[in-house]
Formats: sequence, C-alpha cells, structure tokens
Amino acid sequence: MNRKTAEEAIHFLDAHRLDPTPSNYTFAYLYLTGVNGALRKGVDAITYDGVRLTQKDLDALMGAASEGAGTNAAGVNDEYRALIRHQALAVADITASTLRDTGAFSRDLTQGMEQVSAGADLINVVQAMIARTTEVERKLAETARETEKLRIDLDAARDDASRDALTNLPNRRAADRKIQACLERGSSIALAFCDIDKFKSINDRFGHAVGDRVLKVIAETLSETLEPHVVARFGGEEFVVLLPDMDGDAAFELIETARRAVAGKNFRARDTDEVIGQVTFSAGIATTTSDPEEALRRADQSLYEAKSSGRNRTIYKQAA
Repeated sequence: MNRKTAEEAIHFLDAHRLDPTPSNYTFAYLYLTGVNGALRKGVDAITYDGVRLTQKDLDALMGAASEGAGTNAAGVNDEYRALIRHQALAVADITASTLRDTGAFSRDLTQGMEQVSAGADLINVVQAMIARTTEVERKLAETARETEKLRIDLDAARDDASRDALTNLPNRRAADRKIQACLERGSSIALAFCDIDKFKSINDRFGHAVGDRVLKVIAETLSETLEPHVVARFGGEEFVVLLPDMDGDAAFELIETARRAVAGKNFRARDTDEVIGQVTFSAGIATTTSDPEEALRRADQSLYEAKSSGRNRTIYKQAA
C-alpha cells in the first residue's frame, strides 16, 4: 500500500468513525482501490446521501468479499516508518564517523607533542598538524551538511504524514493536535464540521477524478475564505474548521460566509466541459473550553440536523 492510498484509507475509517484495525484497513484498501467491485457497490449503497458505515456493516461486507481481501493492510505508512529508520541509521553512521575522526585527531595531536618533546623539527610537526586540522574541519563541515539534509528530509516526511494527500490540507490527526494545543493554552475554540451535500452523486455522474477535483476546489475556497484559521480534511467529503477564541455566533457568521462562497461557484467537468452546477455544503458548529470530543459530537449532530432540514445551511446550538 503506497503512502497516498494508506492516508486515504485512514481518512475513510476516520470519516465513518471506525477503529483503525488491520481488518478495517484492508476493507478501506479494497474499497478505495476498487479491487472488489461488489464490495464497492455495497459500501456506496449504504453510504448514499451521507450515511456512515457501522462496524456491523463493514464486517458483513468484508465477509462477503473475503475471497478478494488478500491484501495485507499492516503496511500502512510503511514508507514513512522506513524513512525514519533510514534517517536514524544515517545519523548513527555520521555520529560514529565523527567520533572516529575526532579520536584520530586527538591521537595525532598527542603524537605530535611527543615528537616535539623527542626533538623533532617543530616546523614540520606544526605544518603536519595544520594539514590534519584542515582535513578534520572539512569532514566536520561535510557532516554538518549531511545532518542538516537529514533533518530537512525528516521534517518534510513528518509534514507529509500530517497532511491530506489530495487537498494538501492538514489531516484529522494534525487537527486533533492543534485543537489540543489550543485548549492547553487555556483558550476556547469553536469547531465546525462542513460536509459536501450529495457528493456521492457527483462521483456517480462524473467519476471519482472529477469528484477529487471538486474536493480540491472546495478545500481551496474554504482555506481562502476562512484564512488564517485552520481548515482540515476530516475524511471523505467532510472538513473541520478550527476557530480559536471565537464564540458560536461569530463562528456561525464566518462559516456562513464560506458556505455562500462555495455555493456561488458554478462547477464544470474540466475534461468534458459538462456542467456540474452548484455544489453546496452543510455545517454544524459547537464550542468548547475543555472537551473537544464532546464538541465534535455536538457539531456532528448539528451537521446532521442541517442535512435533514434541507442541506446548504449552517446550524449552531449552544450547549445546554
């Protein structure tokens, strides 16, 4: 499983509130890659119009598709783990090499002092030590460059692991960390779930490639409209917006601005120029000062109320 598919599998499970077990990863892989067409149709039939899969649904579908489920999902994020291991080994090699060079240089210095004490020509000894010092400095500079490159590569890999591969937005895990960091500072936060309305019908009519481009455009629109606030892809066609130090009423007005910006676009399929038309999202908002899981649950409830009451609207209810 490559990194992009692995991350999409994680997002799929997150979107349906399913545990990231090896069996569930396998299921997500089969669905996302289309390896088992019957399984994909079964999932699409259940999740039509925004309904989430339950573990019972997944187990039943997985049982029916067991013949085609030979993919090993234990390799999720293997590429990232392998890179970390490679970086650790490289740093160890660099450290060992530096220690060897430093030890050799120390021995050379000691030997030079012994030669001077024994009556050797001071100028020749000093010249030899200058040359040796220059060589050690060159190696240390090279080591510093290699170490910096490793640091940059590892930072880039760590950033990749915190971003959604399709939209380049922060992923759910990155959002969770940012929410926790905000609350640890003693701040309140408003959380908004934004879910694209009838997104499955776009995939069904125009294909997943067009659906992916729609997701990208909406992600860009949300990011631009809500800047500087964090917009993360929570999974599937669902986004979460983090609004620190903002009350529910102010958050409502801001999300409404973003909703109108998205609804005001007229989408077309790039390859065929076929009109997709208006694409909208529904949103639910909740606030918290201490319990992000409870706030996300309330925001989710408001989102589903927005869906069931006509879609293309935002609902915020103060906590009782």
